[in-house]
Amino acid sequence: MKRLFILIFGSLLLFLNGCTTEPIQPYQPTSSSLSERTVEESGVAVALDPFIESGRTKQYFNIDAVADGIAILHVRVTNKTADQTFLVEKKGFQLLPAGTTGGLTGDGKNIERPQTGTATLAGVGVLFALNGVAGIGSAMTMLVGESKSTEIQRNATSKEMGDATLSPGKSMEGFIYFTPVKQGADWTRTAIVKINLTETRTQKVIEFNVPLSH
Repeated sequence: MKRLFILIFGSLLLFLNGCTTEPIQPYQPTSSSLSERTVEESGVAVALDPFIESGRTKQYFNIDAVADGIAILHVRVTNKTADQTFLVEKKGFQLLPAGTTGGLTGDGKNIERPQTGTATLAGVGVLFALNGVAGIGSAMTMLVGESKSTEIQRNATSKEMGDATLSPGKSMEGFIYFTPVKQGADWTRTAIVKINLTETRTQKVIEFNVPLSH
């Protein structure tokens, strides 16, 4: 009887676990978002699409990033040159309050201390930390919670933009995450994104400053 109970209980846990780990919807934009901002400099086009609607962050990340104070930014970089190659790195992206000229960023692994009002680049560990197992409950509740958090982390990692060398005629895209921003607010209204890309042959840095507000 005891063995039968264990088998039934274990099967129930696996069933509930499976019910809570359905894949989060992939992000495959078919057209430009109304919030997307596009700039071009020295033959490189950069499109930025801030996720400022809770509905979109829940749909593609299974979190309310707006309420949690996380800025999610979709980035697409296109190299339109015929003979230049560019190094694109997450640490080259800064989210800054409008009117400022500098700030500190990190690469998601070694986050530096930000200046007042400046959001730092954050790795997916931020999303995982904010969506871990909540509270104390039964073994069943904890298992379901951990499974959900693992799926959120896996999804965010798979969507995160990686560092890459962008060859002529090629494009790359993905998400980057910043924290902290004001919780529950439209963080784009007073923000600019500063971007530095490096031309690999000359080591010349190309700088973009993109206001996110309408």
